[in-house]
Amino acid sequence: MLLIAVATENEIKPLEQFLAAADQVEVLVTGMGPVATAASLSNYLALHGSGIDGVLNIGVAGAYVDTGLAVLDICLAQQEFLGDFGICMQDGIQDFDPGLEKPGMPLASNNDLVDRFASICNDHDIAFKSVNFVTVNCCTGTTERGRFLRNKFNAGCENMEGAAVAMVCRNFDIPCIELRCISNMAEDRDPANWQLAEAIEKICRVAEVILQEYVQGRFRQV
Repeated sequence: MLLIAVATENEIKPLEQFLAAADQVEVLVTGMGPVATAASLSNYLALHGSGIDGVLNIGVAGAYVDTGLAVLDICLAQQEFLGDFGICMQDGIQDFDPGLEKPGMPLASNNDLVDRFASICNDHDIAFKSVNFVTVNCCTGTTERGRFLRNKFNAGCENMEGAAVAMVCRNFDIPCIELRCISNMAEDRDPANWQLAEAIEKICRVAEVILQEYVQGRFRQV
């Protein structure tokens, strides 16, 4: 069984018809942000984890400027970083003393599930970019903050749940993969430039293709 972890109902709505007929896929709407995500996913896996082979985290993301990413690009997480965990200073986020927490410790996304999903994307000519992701509690609303996070973590985009999903899955020894579609640039905030609905539609279309192929492949192996 594969579990889809998604922050909101809206981000999974275009998949409703597919999911109604997919008996090897479950969905967990975690709520927004790393705290809600960690709590809900931990609770779910504590109860049902023995039947879960992997977790797919999908949704939207904000891309940092000058990274080569554009709105409606599909991105695959290479590593996840907790972007605003530390000491908030005037010029950015400072890491805690290494004795308290390893600074900038990434959550790697390298497992057989990632390799399988990337292979399916390539087989179906689904273009995607593998980049570092940053998980934040507060979405970036200025170009300055976006540049700071981009440079600090060598990152392409940000979201609000991915690191929590990765950390919980690591604790439960369950492989996970994170796929997101860019809905906006992480710059001076102007929702008029966003393509949120289009990004949700696109990530769900991509997820459906991948899930169909993945489930059929697993069925043939049984």
